[in-house]
Amino acid sequence: MTEDLVTAGTEVLVEPSAAAARVFAVGDWTDVAIARHQARRLAREHGIQPLRAGEVAIVVSELASNIVKYGVRGEITIHVAATAGGEMRLTVVAQDVGPHIHDLATALRDGHDDHGPIDAAAIAQRGGTGNGLGAVARLADRLEMRELERGKQIIATFSRGLAPGDPAP
Repeated sequence: MTEDLVTAGTEVLVEPSAAAARVFAVGDWTDVAIARHQARRLAREHGIQPLRAGEVAIVVSELASNIVKYGVRGEITIHVAATAGGEMRLTVVAQDVGPHIHDLATALRDGHDDHGPIDAAAIAQRGGTGNGLGAVARLADRLEMRELERGKQIIATFSRGLAPGDPAP
């Protein structure tokens, strides 16, 4: 479960840090696969244990998939940096030019979209069961959504279980 869920109505963009940052354009399903693979690779290159690196890859896959399904086009930015206290932090930023999320709390519930429960007959047409954003919230340590003038930004932060010797949460 996340430590923290934050929503903000102001436009504040996260810029890549001087540490490791990779940006992946997302416009189709091939881009989702590339971003997922590269996220796991980047995490492992920074000494993150395989299980936690896999969780990062799942989050990237879910957020990139949502860009393809709902956001028209966008990008995934992955930042890996050490905090002032020397701890590692990995941040996944998904930004798109699609519609805003109507109700984030509802969208985080499994089997729901941002308007409410998903009709079982519509699941095949929509390309998912409505569990993705909830999975992102469960795997990340912090989840934040920011509405932008055109689109939105979803930020998933991983801070626990990132040191090379740390077990995943």
